[in-house]
Amino acid sequence: MPELTAYFGLMRIGKTKEGETVVVSGAAGAVGVMVGQIAKMYGWHVVDIAVTDEKVKTLEKEFGFDEVIN
Repeated sequence: MPELTAYFGLMRIGKTKEGETVVVSGAAGAVGVMVGQIAKMYGWHVVDIAVTDEKVKTLEKEFGFDEVIN
């Protein structure tokens, strides 16, 4: 279910277009991680918001998101 929520939220509701920046709040959660991965797959600039330094490091190193803010 997180995959479908992420996809439809990003593509159908958000109507994200090529060249845009995607900001993901709660990026370390199941849906947030999927939104970030889908956005990266489409080549968009991804900025994530996480609440701990550990989550910031994970999102940067494991998922390769462009910027992560704590």
